[in-house]
Amino acid sequence: MTAAHPTLLPSLLTLAVLALMLLRRFQRLAGPQALDERGRRRLTRRPVLLLILAGLVLLAPHGLAGYGAALLGAVVGAGLARWSARHTRFEYGADGHATRYVPNVWIGGGVFLLFVLRLLWRLWPFIAGQALMQADAGAQGFDSSAFVSNSPLTTGLFVVFVAYQVVYAGLVLRAARTSRSV
Repeated sequence: MTAAHPTLLPSLLTLAVLALMLLRRFQRLAGPQALDERGRRRLTRRPVLLLILAGLVLLAPHGLAGYGAALLGAVVGAGLARWSARHTRFEYGADGHATRYVPNVWIGGGVFLLFVLRLLWRLWPFIAGQALMQADAGAQGFDSSAFVSNSPLTTGLFVVFVAYQVVYAGLVLRAARTSRSV
């Protein structure tokens, strides 16, 4: 039996940490979410950060297919967010204002799973194969521009995820502002 390649261990550790972060993120998607001050700040801050990240991704050079996939992804993500917001349950306090919301696990989970699976599919050659080839050939490292701009499908699914998160957060915040008469 041969020893593991030395560059494989950091890749596997990175993958394990990423999996743990994604699992924790999904657990937060699946349960009731508070609409207190902290919850509202989170619903406001996350879309801003995702929009900045999406802007940086879209600034990378893409072909016409990449920008078309991004536009289609934005439309699909916004539509899924509206559908999911209609299936979101709100819990109201004594004053008639929403105190918590329970997102639809199936819709949000499906969007999340699509994003994660495509990301892992896209990263797998870099994690498994190229880590070994780079160590053997003395290559420079990870080419982020090739990762971002070569796949319209990856760009489109990333924009679906961002548009879903941004529109859904806005719709939840709007619904939470309106009070239900008791």
